Amino acid sequence: VLLASLPDDELQSRLATLPLQRHTAHTATDLPTLLERIRQARTQGWCLVNQELEEGLISIAAPLTNRLGQTVAALNISGQANRTSARAMQDNLLPALLDSARTISRLLGQRGAG
Repeated sequence: VLLASLPDDELQSRLATLPLQRHTAHTATDLPTLLERIRQARTQGWCLVNQELEEGLISIAAPLTNRLGQTVAALNISGQANRTSARAMQDNLLPALLDSARTISRLLGQRGAG
């Protein structure tokens, strides 16, 4: 979600300097696939990570934005893949996550907040 908020030129510049290493069998290690997933997160406004960082870890994240609409953080819910499927995360947890992210972003955008 944080990478998805970057302009394409900055995103590609940052990714060009990072070694793409495999953490699990699900990790995207080629730049085109990784860019596709980041752009998908940008388009849909949230991101699902399904065992890409750690076997058994599944998480879903939404951006938190300031009053200028800039992503300043992310809100995340994580679970165990053997208990919660990607579909269940999207169906059961995503609506509340997005609602919470909008509420926090609205609060961040208020004058005098923080």
